[in-house]
Amino acid sequence: MRTAVAAIICFVIASPLIAAYAAGDLTRQKPIEVVVELGTKDGEMRFVPDQLEFETGKLYKLVLVNPSPHKHYFTSPTLASKVFTRKVDVRYDGKRIAEIRGNIAEIEVFPGGQSEWWFVPVSTGTFSDLHCHVKEDGGPSHQDMGMVGTIRIR
Repeated sequence: MRTAVAAIICFVIASPLIAAYAAGDLTRQKPIEVVVELGTKDGEMRFVPDQLEFETGKLYKLVLVNPSPHKHYFTSPTLASKVFTRKVDVRYDGKRIAEIRGNIAEIEVFPGGQSEWWFVPVSTGTFSDLHCHVKEDGGPSHQDMGMVGTIRIR
C-alpha cells in the first residue's frame, strides 16, 4: 500500500517535468514558417514584411524569396547573434541544391532565388539593423533606398 502511494506521489510530481521536457524537445518541433520577400517584382528596394517577430525557444523556417531583378542581402548582425542556426537550405527551381550549417552572418539571394534559414531564437530584444547593403553601379545602397527592417524577439 505504501509503495502504491509513493508511486502515485512520484508520478504527480514528475508528470509536469516530463511534459516540460517533451515540449522543449527541439527535434520534435514543427517549424513556424515566416516568408520575407527581398525586394519586389517592380524593383522596389524593401523587405516585405519589414517588421519581423519571433519567440525564444521556437523553431523557425525563415523563407527568403527574391522576386526582384536585383540580388539582395538579408543582413542583421544582432539576429545572427541571438539565434542558434540549425541550417540554411539553398533552393533553385523549387529544389534544394545546397545545405549550409554553422553560424550565419548574412544571406545573399539572387533574382528568382530562395533560401530557408532554420533557427531557434535564444535571446530577446528589439533591433533595427536588418538591411541590404548591396550597392550597384556606384549609386546608393539598397539600404539607403529604404531596404531596412526591424526584428523583435520575445
